[in-house]
Amino acid sequence: MRLPQGRLFRRNPAHLVASAITVLSLFVLVATAQDEDRAAGRVGRDMCLICHEVGNAFLSSVHARNECEDCHGPGEAHMDAGGDPEMIRTPGAADWVDACQTCHSLGDRGLGGFAHSMHGRNRIACGDCHAIHPERGGFALLKADSVELCVGCHQAVEATFRMPYHHPVREGAMECTDCHNPHGDPQDSLRRLEVVPGYGCVTCHADKKGPFVFRHSPVESNPCQTCHRPHGGFNAKLLVRSQVHQMCLECHSASPGLAFNQPPSFHDIRSPRYRNCTTCHREIHGSNVNPAFLR
Repeated sequence: MRLPQGRLFRRNPAHLVASAITVLSLFVLVATAQDEDRAAGRVGRDMCLICHEVGNAFLSSVHARNECEDCHGPGEAHMDAGGDPEMIRTPGAADWVDACQTCHSLGDRGLGGFAHSMHGRNRIACGDCHAIHPERGGFALLKADSVELCVGCHQAVEATFRMPYHHPVREGAMECTDCHNPHGDPQDSLRRLEVVPGYGCVTCHADKKGPFVFRHSPVESNPCQTCHRPHGGFNAKLLVRSQVHQMCLECHSASPGLAFNQPPSFHDIRSPRYRNCTTCHREIHGSNVNPAFLR
């Protein structure tokens, strides 16, 4: 039987040769990749799944797009040893963070700085907070609610959220990650920093950000923690002192070496009317109308 002569082949038989070369090249690439895998001791996902079951939550996660050995390392020695866990990379291994960063250190939101953060320096592993093989769906593959994970280690901070004045973390209105970056910030506190002022506080307290015509110098040059406790405390507005004038006089006093003016003589601190400075100086973070921050 004679094959039909298409116009393409009749006019340009070189296309047939090029197509054949392309197919042969693909076979060569696949064979080369398989040879490299065998040389590296890789056995492939299908061999892993003979013994290891994975749940539906994992199959629908982004990790399921990868080969098992991309994270766990070559499995040939593991299989030859009858499934010895010492012959494969398991969660908690010394190089487990490095394995995660193979992918997660890329892109604009990469985690390449994690090793230099407080968590990284203390060898907090990815698997301590994240379920690599999740049994249930959830944001960022977290093992539990993010706040519960944080306070599991930071118990002293958790206690401050139970004080009379506190940020509403326990009430569910905030999470620790609203203020802190657990992965990559090089600052010891892992704060989500802005330049100045606020160190991330002005993300919510935008009215304190400015810029102001008349600036209050401590607000411009110091973190909010100079006057406020960031998590919780016994004083209103999370102040570090129980009375406002005690805090103001730390700068506005006659102490040598301080660049700020002390209160005028008619401010008799013995009188209760002068002990709440912000009764008159209401715009204490900065003002656009009065250099003394008066209302």
